[in-house]
Amino acid sequence: MIVGILLAGGIGKRMGADVPKQFLEVNGKPVVSYPLEIMENHPMIDAVEIVCVENYIPEMEEIVRRYGYGKVRWIIPGGSTCQESTRNGLNNLKDVLSDNDIVMIHMSSYPLANADIMTGCIESAIENGNGCTARPILYSVYFTDDRRTATEQIDRDKLMLCTVPYAFRFGECSELYDKAFADGKGITGNVFTNTLYCDYGKRIYFTTDSATNMKVTTPEDIVLMEAFLIVENSKR
Repeated sequence: MIVGILLAGGIGKRMGADVPKQFLEVNGKPVVSYPLEIMENHPMIDAVEIVCVENYIPEMEEIVRRYGYGKVRWIIPGGSTCQESTRNGLNNLKDVLSDNDIVMIHMSSYPLANADIMTGCIESAIENGNGCTARPILYSVYFTDDRRTATEQIDRDKLMLCTVPYAFRFGECSELYDKAFADGKGITGNVFTNTLYCDYGKRIYFTTDSATNMKVTTPEDIVLMEAFLIVENSKR
């Protein structure tokens, strides 16, 4: 079984809106509906779990009803961090999934990840145990100790930029989260499931990303998302 977990638990402080950014409308639809639609129509995904800001669960239920997302089987409360929300999502599935089942974890803040990106993650997880969306670094990158100056450049050929989604075998992923929270390791700060794997010395496998798989964080990102959608719709 393959379950898509959509993390929609953020409150989007940097967006400065009255509601969490995943509920803002872009081109007449809430941001969260874009990844949900891809997951709903993806032939490899059997069911979807949404991890949501607890106070907005009724609004999420209404979106699922309005757009007819029949694969959504669970809508559960998120935590105070991304890692807590991920753990909540995994714990909710412990009585549902076996060790070799696959969880594809995605975030509503990356609403333009397409079906091919999701397929790559899932196929890699089936073959290798995990698959993490990534792309090469195309810009010069430098070490700095003051955010103002630098004297040393980093070899960008040895760097990859990781985004989401990522997919994992359920048993290993769930067990690792239990261990991390017991150890207090890799669960605070700007960390995610792929960084947690690296914290424990596990190898992650990169899968192909797209330049349009952008993160929506600020009002300017909403404008950019609208532009991407205009271009994409013009191709149809």
